[in-house]
Amino acid sequence: MRTLAWVGGTLYDVAAGWRTIPVDGSSGGRRSGDYGQRFDAVKVSPRGDVVALLASTGTDGLLLTADGEVIREIGRSDYQADAYRYPLELFTLPDSRTGLVHCPDEYNRLEIEDAVTGVRWGAGDGREPSDFFHSRLAVSSSGRYLLSAGWVWHPVDCVMTFDLHRALTDPGVLDSTDDDHPATRLILPDISGACFIGDDVAISTSSDLEQPTEPDELAGTMLARWSMTTKEFLWRKQLDHPAGDLVCVAGDIMALYGHPRLYDGTSGELLAEWPELATGHAESSIVWGKSFSGPARIAVDNANRRFAVTDGEDVAIVHLG
Repeated sequence: MRTLAWVGGTLYDVAAGWRTIPVDGSSGGRRSGDYGQRFDAVKVSPRGDVVALLASTGTDGLLLTADGEVIREIGRSDYQADAYRYPLELFTLPDSRTGLVHCPDEYNRLEIEDAVTGVRWGAGDGREPSDFFHSRLAVSSSGRYLLSAGWVWHPVDCVMTFDLHRALTDPGVLDSTDDDHPATRLILPDISGACFIGDDVAISTSSDLEQPTEPDELAGTMLARWSMTTKEFLWRKQLDHPAGDLVCVAGDIMALYGHPRLYDGTSGELLAEWPELATGHAESSIVWGKSFSGPARIAVDNANRRFAVTDGEDVAIVHLG
């Protein structure tokens, strides 16, 4: 059980032929045959109509309907693909269709497509993307902003954010890493993980974020929330341990290094933790053999305030009340 996903309120192991995992612990059925061992990560669109099945540190991907039918195959550049997480996110376009943002041609070039048809926004020449390995993509709940928690040589993990609505008319918005670019709102180095809380960005880092544009002056292990509106940190919390990858759970922040820890989204205070649920020890987009860790082990059902965690064999479901 390595590709957990909540679709329509039902928990599935997608790569295992859409095997259902009943919440009462009973045995489930399958819709189809196995898709193959190479697939070990899954993304679900906000509307629940498209599911992406991915090889985390490979080049292969499948887009599926919520009924398990294959829509189309996708891929990414093989340059360093065995080192870092597959960059892909599904989101809702302004016209309510499901969109796809990924790097189908080059590791450093983000493209926006209609997830079902593959029609690409702004395809063509003239783009000059910065030398950045995009990874751990996420889109804000409003659909307005995109973040990429990837890396640059030597290597250093970084997070960048972009105005996704502007990128729909000007894809070049996705190419710049300049701080003063009108569509780039946040650029930070030494990032362990990042996710959106609404339109704000939650960040875990091994650095103090007091002066985010001066990396030589940063020190410490932090969890923080950045406002995309005011362009400042709403709060910062010093941690005694790494937080690693982050995911949003019903407006709060789940840190996934070692085991799940839930932090209050409005204050950063620790709300709960589950030390009995192992989630691996990756704290970078570069994972190599640690690809089955962090977000690869967890599936969040925000609508019903619950999440599922797998160690590859057993599944635990936690209800937050």
